[in-house]
This record gives sequence, structure tokens and C-alpha cells, in this order.
Amino acid sequence: MDFTRRQVLQAMAVAAAGAVLPTQARAGAPIVAYKGKQLETVKKVVESLGGMGRFVSKGDKVVIKPNMGFAVPPLRAATADPNVVRVLAIMALEAGAKSVQVLDNPVHPAIACAARNGYEEVLGKLDDVHVKLLKDARYFAEVVIPRGKQLKKAQVMRPILECDCLINVPVAKSHGGALVSFSLKNWMGAVKNRRTWHADMDLHQAIADFATYIQPKLIILDATRALTTGGPGGPGEIKELFTIIGGTDHVAIDSVAVQLAKWNGRALKPQDVPHIRLAAEAGVGTIPTAWIPILTVA
Repeated sequence: MDFTRRQVLQAMAVAAAGAVLPTQARAGAPIVAYKGKQLETVKKVVESLGGMGRFVSKGDKVVIKPNMGFAVPPLRAATADPNVVRVLAIMALEAGAKSVQVLDNPVHPAIACAARNGYEEVLGKLDDVHVKLLKDARYFAEVVIPRGKQLKKAQVMRPILECDCLINVPVAKSHGGALVSFSLKNWMGAVKNRRTWHADMDLHQAIADFATYIQPKLIILDATRALTTGGPGGPGEIKELFTIIGGTDHVAIDSVAVQLAKWNGRALKPQDVPHIRLAAEAGVGTIPTAWIPILTVA
């Protein structure tokens, strides 16, 4: 989407005072971005969105779906930082959640992921918080994707289908097949049969198709450290961005994230990433048309 000369001049004016990126806030569901110390920034993002109580009710079964499918430590930036997820889990419990499950279908062997990605160590001692890496077929159920153009069915984690509140926690990283891996792409870890997305379909269309089905209540994108080359598993160049983006619009959040850095050496606009464009065309969310600052948490 092209910006008008007036919008560009407005953005340049704001940029003189601090970094800015385009985004659009829906009524009642703003998209916010903050930069600062990691844990304080996560809390500030949730607070600015209306607090965790806006998304979690007393007695809720909460599922958090981070990207934790690689057997690498958090500093390698191939997985969402477990400390970000820990803050969200505690906030969910404080809001009245009955339980919090932290789930992913890992790319690497589950035993190796559990040993290296830091989730068991960081979250393992929290009461009513359970970290699970699910691969066995009994943990998945087939669903129909009514609006899917290529992806018509998918085997989705049962706890995701059964929960009261679903929270998506992707990490910002490059990807060889999808260009980038942010909130839309992160849902591939929620399904059993994702290989067919690569082998039998256009990957970007499959990602967009699934986005028409899945409905998280909250998205928190971890751009503390971004794997800007060599994704999704690395090793590659890691850029410290110290940024957390939150909201409810997958498309808007990914549109902001794609402009945080160059990905595999390319400066991308939202329209340059087919699955972002296709998801917007399907009505999943809105590609940004306005500008807001990335605020700094003191």
C-alpha cells in the first residue's frame, strides 16, 4: 500500500523524536509496540492493550503457543524467549486463569528441544503452568477450514481447540521458504500435518488459509532479538531490537515486524510477503495505513 506525501512527511516529523513504524489500530483492539528492557516491555504492551483481564477471565483454560520448536538456547533467537512467555503466564494466572498450557509441535526432536530451549527451566516451577511439546497424533483433531483456498483441512492440537483463551507468541525471524516467520507463520507449530503445506500447496496460501480459521485472543510478538538471516533454525545474524509488539490483528502486527530490520539482506514491505498480503485480502486483518511511534519503556 502506498503512503501519501502527507503521511510520509508526518512520519518523518515523528521520526525526528524517535523510531516509528506504520500500523493501524482497530477500534477496541489497538496494535502497540514498545522498546526497552524485556520484561518491563512485555508488561507495558499488555497494559497498553487494556490489561490481561481484557483477554483472560476467571476460570479460563489458557493456551500459549510460542515458537519453541528448535533445540537451541534463547540467545540464538530461533525461538521465542521463555522469559517473555513466563511473564504472560503469570499475568494470565493473576487474571484468574485456571491453568496455562505452553504448547508447540517442534521441528527438532522434542527431547532435544526440552533440554536446550530453556522453557522447562524458566517455566517448570510455576504452579498451574504446563510446558508440552506435542507430536503424537492422539493430541490432534482434524478440523475443516471453511474459507481455505488450498488448505481445506488441518489436524490441530486438541488443547487449542478446547481452550478458553489462546495467546500467540511468535519470535521475529527470517525464513527461507516464507521470507519471514512472525505471528501468521507461527501457527504451523499448532498443526500435525504441516509438511503438506510445503510439499502439496503454495506455502504462503496455506499460511493465509489457516489464519482464516485460528482466532487467538492476544498476540505478543517477541522481537527482543531477531534472527535476520539463517532462519528459521539458524545459525544466522542476530540483531538486538529490544522490541515487543502486541495486539489482536495478525496482519497489522506482521506488517509492523517486517519493517523492523532487513531479512536475509532484503528490506521488505508487507506487500512483499505473500502470506501477509493474502491474509489481508482474506479479511484476516489490515495492512497498516497510519503511523505510530515505537515507544520507549523507561
